[in-house]
Amino acid sequence: MKGPRPSATDPSAGRASLAGYPALMRSRRVLAPILTLSVLIVGCSSGEDGSDGGSAQPTAGPSTTAAADLGTDPAYAEPGPAQVGTTAFKLDDGRRVQAWYPAADSAAELPTEQFDIAGLLSPELQSQIPADKRPMYEIAAHPAADPGADGPYPVVMFSHGFAGFPEQSADLVTHLASWGFVVVAPDHVERSLSGQLGVAAKGVTPREDPEVLSASLDAALALKGSPLTGLLDESKVTVAGHSAGAGAAYREASADPRVKAFIAYSVGNRPGEKKPPVPKVPGMVMAGTDDGIIPPAASQEIFDGMNPPKYFVSIDGAGHLVFSDICLIGRDQGGLVGLIGEVGLDLPESMTRLASDGCEDGQLDPAKAFPAIDHLSVAFLRYSLGIDPEPVGLDPAVTKNLTDAKVTLTADPG
Repeated sequence: MKGPRPSATDPSAGRASLAGYPALMRSRRVLAPILTLSVLIVGCSSGEDGSDGGSAQPTAGPSTTAAADLGTDPAYAEPGPAQVGTTAFKLDDGRRVQAWYPAADSAAELPTEQFDIAGLLSPELQSQIPADKRPMYEIAAHPAADPGADGPYPVVMFSHGFAGFPEQSADLVTHLASWGFVVVAPDHVERSLSGQLGVAAKGVTPREDPEVLSASLDAALALKGSPLTGLLDESKVTVAGHSAGAGAAYREASADPRVKAFIAYSVGNRPGEKKPPVPKVPGMVMAGTDDGIIPPAASQEIFDGMNPPKYFVSIDGAGHLVFSDICLIGRDQGGLVGLIGEVGLDLPESMTRLASDGCEDGQLDPAKAFPAIDHLSVAFLRYSLGIDPEPVGLDPAVTKNLTDAKVTLTADPG
């Protein structure tokens, strides 16, 4: 979990406001070899069925980074210059969509988001959880904060995994927002925690994941009287997802012509399932080497079958949930598995594994991988959208400077 973000106007923070970052890149006179890398990411995986499953740009002060070092500079590993706001809205079918966005500096004075994972369960199940066992998770965002003044901003549609929820990857979505992205994350009630063990799916007609993602983008663009009103740049749309959401991101990248790039975190094709069309836009695949839900070989296979340019990121010793905050939520109370145990639910072994893979002894602590995941995600999206005219921190050697976790970056520029 991240601490308070520095003010975007505080020179001592080493960051500045969200405008004119390309000028910084030009001032660095980047002459280093450039990897025109993009990544193709697919997959549907996780869960019981095997599937889980115009923009403003950061500015910075005078650079001291040499041109030859730019490709190995993990410039986006720390939170960006913007404060982060959060708001929610509903689609016409009633499902919730949560969003995070660059906020005004005044947001720092507001309370932070407090996420109650138990609130996703049905009222009957919630009533069985003792008050002192109900974990609250602080997310580095401020509800209903005033939006930043440098919009419109590029967009990331985020799709959660099986038995997941929009807030599951809180570190990632707030990090993206701090670097100038609006993140739009719908509740896929067909497979979410609130749909499986709560009441979110009641009365909601099932829809395919890509349809939900596109509908969420449409709704966000049409909002009136919201912090998101006029804040999204429809010309710079991307999509990302974890596990089942990784498959959703891959399919959405092929289905919606507005999508310019995508990232799939832990992805694999479902055995026997017809493979979706290969996206024509840049993509990035990330996988943990100790993923017991989606074998890393499955992610590698998808990457191998993609058209370049593409990136593959391997995180040594990481399990399935390394791309989420799920292991951190209520960790001292047994995490999600412990919470379910409190209400006496007898979950299938496959679902218990899904809720704990990546949180176990001997696996990499997800928090140690966050800086690498955050940096590579931001760097890839910014370069793919043309926000960074040259790639920043996308040379495979950048992993030597991401020391909290052992990471391998493979690039195929085509």
